[in-house]
Amino acid sequence: MRDERSVHRWVLRRETHSSRTGAAVAVASVLAVVMVAAAGVGAWWFAAPGSRDAIGGWLGTASSVTGDRVALTTAGVVALVLALVLIALAVLPGRLPRRARSADRLAVLVDDGVLADAVADAVAARCGVDPRQVSATVGRRRTTVRVTPTSGVPVDHAAATEAAADAVAAVGFTTTARLTVAPQGVVS
Repeated sequence: MRDERSVHRWVLRRETHSSRTGAAVAVASVLAVVMVAAAGVGAWWFAAPGSRDAIGGWLGTASSVTGDRVALTTAGVVALVLALVLIALAVLPGRLPRRARSADRLAVLVDDGVLADAVADAVAARCGVDPRQVSATVGRRRTTVRVTPTSGVPVDHAAATEAAADAVAAVGFTTTARLTVAPQGVVS
């Protein structure tokens, strides 16, 4: 039986990373088809006495005709790009926009959008602006806050940055806050 910490770790990992099964199955299927086709061509190459001449003649005519050469090159480039995308999807980790924390008896999963809303509300309250004038985006390592001030009312840059950092730290996460104040305000 698993202890609580290992269950928390497993559940949080599962909820913060997307599945790579579909891309891995697609890559494996394409590779299987290519291997079967290569084995079939190889067997035909050795079994049929005139196959070498037939393949050589086909390749010779395809390389001499410009339209066929362009079509073959285009097909090869498309296949290469598709293969690279599928391999990247199958191999690279797929992080979801969520953050996880766990304690002895508790596991917490917070969506980055919810965290961004909390940061925007905290900055709006600290700066005394309407919450509709503040937007925030929480990335992996950085929190970006955009404030559109009310015309004639300055925004305290240090207080807004501190409010953003405090809102993220209150939940138990750390990011670097970056504040952008719009050059023109809105009429209240």
